[in-house]
Amino acid sequence: MRETRITHTAVTLAAALTLATTASHAAAAGPRDYMVIDLSGGPDAKTYPVSYESEPPDLDFDTCRKNELWLRLVQAGKFMMGSPANELGRENNEDLHQVTLTQPFYIGVFQVTQKQYELVMGTKPSGLKDDTQPPTVSYEILRGKSAGAQWPANNDVDADSFFGKLRAKTSLVADLPTEAQWEYACRAGTTTALNSGKNLTDRETCPNAAEVGRYFGNRDDGKGNTSNQTKVGLYKPNAWGLYDMHGNVFEWCLDWYQDHLGTAAVIDPKGSESGEQRVLRGGYVHWGGAKGIRSAVRNGHASNGRVDKGWGIRIVINLDSAPKAAPVATASLLSAEDEQLATTCAEFKTVWDSYKEGVEKINAEFQPKFENVNQQYQKSLEALRTAVRGKGDLEKTTAVTAELERFTKEKTIPPTPDDKAIAEIKALQTNAAKPFTALEKDMLTRLGTLTQRYGQMLEQVQAGLVRADKLDDAKAVSEARKRAKQTADDLAAQLAARNPPPARPKR
Repeated sequence: MRETRITHTAVTLAAALTLATTASHAAAAGPRDYMVIDLSGGPDAKTYPVSYESEPPDLDFDTCRKNELWLRLVQAGKFMMGSPANELGRENNEDLHQVTLTQPFYIGVFQVTQKQYELVMGTKPSGLKDDTQPPTVSYEILRGKSAGAQWPANNDVDADSFFGKLRAKTSLVADLPTEAQWEYACRAGTTTALNSGKNLTDRETCPNAAEVGRYFGNRDDGKGNTSNQTKVGLYKPNAWGLYDMHGNVFEWCLDWYQDHLGTAAVIDPKGSESGEQRVLRGGYVHWGGAKGIRSAVRNGHASNGRVDKGWGIRIVINLDSAPKAAPVATASLLSAEDEQLATTCAEFKTVWDSYKEGVEKINAEFQPKFENVNQQYQKSLEALRTAVRGKGDLEKTTAVTAELERFTKEKTIPPTPDDKAIAEIKALQTNAAKPFTALEKDMLTRLGTLTQRYGQMLEQVQAGLVRADKLDDAKAVSEARKRAKQTADDLAAQLAARNPPPARPKR
């Protein structure tokens, strides 16, 4: 992936057209540090564009607190969850144990603000003084009362919930963090009571706590002009650039709350299978003093519970969670140098903006079509499982269940047929593949035409720059033309692979 801001709409399209060489290059480069979800279209937007940045948000402007959701990449790793026996303010539900997280994930740089919530849901949940403050919402509002109540059996959410709407408009599986993900992200490598690397000096009022977040002891410090929860991003972030992990508002986690997590080492924990309350982490401005905002503090509340100005949201997007449309991989046509050129050459920027807009329009058209095919296949599998289970056929029920679990995780149609798969599954795969393949061919054809036109426009710009004796600019445009041609050639190759020539009859 190159050093440009790449919209997720273009990324989704590239799934069907990136060759193995491009994919390996993107994998070597790795994901960008920051994911940015643009909510400015509001609740009526068809999609929320997703882009990637290498630099943190500019806190001098509130765009990152209102119209955009910024998430930070957190790499996989190990850490000690809980608190040591000698930590000041320790509670007996903070069992110290090793946790290994095997998958990286993106997590919100800030708690979700009232304005961000309004742009997704269309309503203001708290009527706060400032739209940059975190609102208070229930677990049920965030994930839903039906499908969204099933964690950890699955990670489904209700369509009309906050995460249901966010998923539908980004094709990303956005969710709350697990309790382990939350504490891992909060600590950012620290083992102290606070993620600044410092411990408490007093249980109730502590200058070290006042550095990292809003709590009872600094509620009148003037930051944000309120004595309740305040504007996000005003206190010291942790080493990974995450703000307000301490205090301001509690943050919901996916897990059912349990009094003791035990001392045994665990890998990718999802919490108890059932319970009465969901986990809350991070502390709250009017709860518990300095001891109540430590990294290890654990609490719980009923999923429909909502205390005035108390429960908030921090978003997580797991890198191993499949988008709901086609699988994705991409490389941008423009390098960082080309983007710099766009600021000095109006003609070049016009061409690039036109091309990007065309890609986004194509993606907006095809994304729901891919999703529809995926949904039809999943429903067919579910119906087949019900049928074979009703017949008491254990072998077929096991096979169909395995395929359903694979598809739910990977969202690919069809997989390579398994010799051990039952005939009904193979038939479903074949039927699902036909419209999916037709969609891919149509999409590739349109994108190929658009890319060729883009290259032709760049050629005209290059000729004009040469005539104007702007040779350095012309050289940069020439490089962009080469990449456009390579992408066009890749598209043609992908399309040819989907339209193999008929076999010659044997003599």
